[in-house]
Amino acid sequence: MPHMGQQYSKEADSSKINKNRRCFLGALAGAMSMALTMQAPAMAAAYPDKPIRLIVPFPAGGSTDTVARIIAKGLQDAMSASFVVENRAGAGGTVGMAAALRSAPDGYTLGVGPVGATIIAKLIGMQVPYDPVKDIVPIANMGSLPLVFAVKSDLPVKSLGELVALAKSKPGALSYGTSGAGTPGHLAFEYLKKLAGLDIVHVPYKGDAPLTTDLQGGQLEIGILTGPAAVAQAKSDKLKYLAVTSGVRYPQLPDVPTVAEAGYKDYNITIWNVLVAPAGTDPAVIATLNGAMNKVFALESTKETLKAQGFLPSVFMSPEAAAAFVASERKAWETIVGTTGVTLSN
Repeated sequence: MPHMGQQYSKEADSSKINKNRRCFLGALAGAMSMALTMQAPAMAAAYPDKPIRLIVPFPAGGSTDTVARIIAKGLQDAMSASFVVENRAGAGGTVGMAAALRSAPDGYTLGVGPVGATIIAKLIGMQVPYDPVKDIVPIANMGSLPLVFAVKSDLPVKSLGELVALAKSKPGALSYGTSGAGTPGHLAFEYLKKLAGLDIVHVPYKGDAPLTTDLQGGQLEIGILTGPAAVAQAKSDKLKYLAVTSGVRYPQLPDVPTVAEAGYKDYNITIWNVLVAPAGTDPAVIATLNGAMNKVFALESTKETLKAQGFLPSVFMSPEAAAAFVASERKAWETIVGTTGVTLSN
C-alpha cells in the first residue's frame, strides 16, 4: 500500500499536469481563433484572385442574359477581375439557380436570380432543388422591368377601365396571352382579374415573340408583354398599350398610365433580377461585390445602356437592403399567388 505522503504527492503532480494541459489547450484555442480571425480579412482583401463565374439561368439573348453581360463587363472593370458568363437554362430558371447555389460559397461562382426562380417557382408548386429562403444570399439588385397590358388595335377600348367594362359585358368571350403559364405576366393579369372580377381566358405561349405575332395578327385580344418587347413594337399601328404594371410610369413609354392610376391602388408588379451567392459566403466578399455593383450602376454609361435595353432606373442597395427587398417581394408574391390560386396544375 503506498505511503499517504506519496499519494498526496502523486495527486498534486496530476493536478499540476491537468492544469498545465488546460492552460496549453486554452492558449492553443486562442491562437487558432486569432489566426482564423486574421485569415478572414486577409482572404477578403485578396478577393478576387481568379476568374469569377456568373451563371445566367436563361438562354443567351434574352433580357436577363443582356443585363447579366452588361453587369459582368462593369464588374470586370470595377474589380480588375475576369468574369465568365455561363448560360444554364431550364425549368423556369431553377436549373441555373440550383447550379449557382450548389457551388462552393467562396465568391467565385455567382448567380443571376430572376423573380421566377427566386420566389415564384416554389410558390406555384414547382419542385425546386434548393430552399429559396435559406440557400440564397442576395448581393444587389440587377435591374427591373414592368409588364405592359396591350390589346390588338381594333379592340374598341382606349384605357384599362374600358377594357374592364368590355370584359364584364362579355364574360368568357375575351382571351389574353402570356409568355407562359406560371410566369409573372400570367400571375399579374390573373391578379387584375381577381381585383376587377373578370372572366377572361388565358392562352399561354412559349415566349414573347409568338405572343406578339398573334396579338398583331388579331388572333388574340389582349397580350401581356415585357417592357422591352413592348418598346420594340411601340411604333406598330397594330397594338395599343393600356397600362404598365409598375408603381410608376415606364420612362420608355411615358404616355402609358400605370394600373394603379386606373383605380387599382397599390398594384405594383415588376420582374427583376438580383445578383446572388450561395449561403455561407463570407460577408466581406458579399460587401466587396455589392460595392462594385453600386459603382457600376453609378456610371452614366451603365444607366444609358440599361435604359436602352428597356430597364427601369437602377436602385442602389446594400446587401441588407437587397435581402430586405427580396423578403418584401416574397410577401407580395405570396399574396398574389394566394389570391389568384395559380399553380402548375392550373
